[in-house]
Amino acid sequence: MRLLTRASVIAAGRRSRWVVIAVWLALAMLAVPLQAKLSERAADESETFLVRGSESAAVKRIIDERFRRGSETAAVIAYFRESGITADDGRRADTDALALCRSGAIPNLTMVATPYQRACGETDPLDMSSGGSLLTSPDDTVILSTVLMTDDSTPYVEQAVKAIREVVPPATGDESGLRAFVTGRAGFEADRQAALGGINGTLLAVTVAVLLLLLLVTYRSPLVALVPLAVVALAYLVTSGLAYGLVAAGLTEVSGQTTSILVVLMFGAGTDYCLLIVARFRDELRRTRDAEEAMVAAAQRTAPAILSAGAIVAGTMMVLALADFNATREMGPILALGVAIMVCAGLTLLPAVLIALGRRAFWPAVPRLEPESAAAVTFWGRVASLVHARPGVIAVAVTAVLAAGALAGIGARPALDFSESFREAPDSVRGQQVIRDHFIPGRSAPLRIVVAAEVGGKVQSALTEGTHTPVADMHAVARSVDVDDDSPMLIFDADLRMDPFSEQSTDAVPALREVAERAAGGQTVLIGGTVAENYDARQALGRDTRLIVPVSLALILVVLAVLLRAVVMPLYVIATVILSFGFALGVGSLIFTHLLGQPASDPNLPIYAFIFLVALGVDYNVFLLSRISERRRQHETRRAVAEALERTGGVITSAGLVLAATFATLMVIPMEALFQIGFVVTLGLLADTFLVRALLVPALATMLGERNWWPFKQTATPD
Repeated sequence: MRLLTRASVIAAGRRSRWVVIAVWLALAMLAVPLQAKLSERAADESETFLVRGSESAAVKRIIDERFRRGSETAAVIAYFRESGITADDGRRADTDALALCRSGAIPNLTMVATPYQRACGETDPLDMSSGGSLLTSPDDTVILSTVLMTDDSTPYVEQAVKAIREVVPPATGDESGLRAFVTGRAGFEADRQAALGGINGTLLAVTVAVLLLLLLVTYRSPLVALVPLAVVALAYLVTSGLAYGLVAAGLTEVSGQTTSILVVLMFGAGTDYCLLIVARFRDELRRTRDAEEAMVAAAQRTAPAILSAGAIVAGTMMVLALADFNATREMGPILALGVAIMVCAGLTLLPAVLIALGRRAFWPAVPRLEPESAAAVTFWGRVASLVHARPGVIAVAVTAVLAAGALAGIGARPALDFSESFREAPDSVRGQQVIRDHFIPGRSAPLRIVVAAEVGGKVQSALTEGTHTPVADMHAVARSVDVDDDSPMLIFDADLRMDPFSEQSTDAVPALREVAERAAGGQTVLIGGTVAENYDARQALGRDTRLIVPVSLALILVVLAVLLRAVVMPLYVIATVILSFGFALGVGSLIFTHLLGQPASDPNLPIYAFIFLVALGVDYNVFLLSRISERRRQHETRRAVAEALERTGGVITSAGLVLAATFATLMVIPMEALFQIGFVVTLGLLADTFLVRALLVPALATMLGERNWWPFKQTATPD
């Protein structure tokens, strides 16, 4: 801690400031091309939502490594005519299939099949008569074409689906009334990526605009509003370059979700770290004419708080690396790296830039020398007086409000299914609805079963004929059989009679696995595919939560105890932030269900909301607590709390608003999961800003007085 504090002082030197600025600019320029490469790597999310060590992940790995064609992915084209499919429609499906085979637009294409022909691809063990019956709906209103590809990487899938949609009739219908929907796993992935396409640029633009507006309102100076954003932008570029290095070295993976949250976290938390230094620098400029002296004093007084706050956030992010769910685990190292780089930039680059600008940074609202006695009664002075006078009433009232909100969320919410994961239903969702209404719904996303060849028939019979089993409402059909070249194993597909993206299908996976294992009699049988992956992800998220939550809380408690040299205060600070997390989750649930008409919840929401709200909530409480600890050297605790709240209320509230506004930008993404995360985290940060930090924590600190610092002895000088 002393080392980085010393680095801040050195960065403010007359010559060293220019060296520091030059070094950061050089690092950012070197990182620019690497940032583009990081975005390219993040575009492939083919394994992002798998679970480490899970059965479904093992199926994908075995198919990739041991079978001739590898891990196939399928696009399903649903041709639909409400009055019934005609002979011309069948010929159109065949023509489209031949066009896809001959176009060369899908390099790793292995098969295109319609109900009437195999336009291209290897011979399938199934005869086409059974294939035709499988691809035509019982009411003759829908026919399906299947496009199989061996490359399941996200960029390739996007390219393939784009090529298919350029050939088939539009989903809105051609001149004859025939409509075609491209769905299946490939269609789903392509539509998801389309919804997220360019989102980092959008997030960055919206975030910068929101932050610039808030900073202009706060400081009424265009230059000092731009400086923190420039510092964060350079730190973000450096982080992107280093993150790409980690990914290229195979030390971690990255996804589009991670890079999106990295933008939000760095610009939100980073701007707040800069705000703390800028505010303290302005205060010091009112006490001394020497700008360098003012910056040295500001750096010395803010560095411990910023380092502690950064350590809490970075450490909590690193705890995510313990997760089994890939999407959660891969976020940890990259987000922690971003916070660490941001802290370094805030304590070196920002002081160097501010001291180079001097008082001019605040133009036209340039701070002038003010005697201590000139301080007037402010809004936060009145709030501090109220808390000092009635701490018990305030603590009870705020706790009651937060607890009531938390209790409102009691009761499980169903998980979002695929059709609910988009704010507006794309082509693949509408195609899945057509298949669900006219076929066995699971046709568009079958389970993939890897089984020892000698028991393959038994397993298939158990799944298709075992009406007395718990999976009697499921239907399995061997549609594409592959024989492993090295060992006697088979792959076949199992179609569900239920919507494969519904919670009901996910719940059926363990029973299906139990039936298959019993039929296999100890031989190898593994069940994967989209439905199984969803089940494994749900189980992993539960395990991850039970591990990550206590480890995160223990880490935060240790950091706070070291910073404050106390145990009591860290305990109730953590408790209040958990309470605000519960409030955000509960009130958010009410709003989603009764106002927005979306009772289903993203399974990732609780753990992501917890990590960001608890880590960032405690993070910004550190700013208040460190000032209380500082003032306690001169006054008894009750007065130290009042003075700390009065002096930091404005900047801490501004920091909370900045962070809340930054996370609110996630709500511009047309994906329900990220919308919910953005909404709940924003709500929690606002509750933490205006209720917890401004009222509840100061009230509790005032009530406890010197007991806040147990078990250490009182060192303050009472008034």
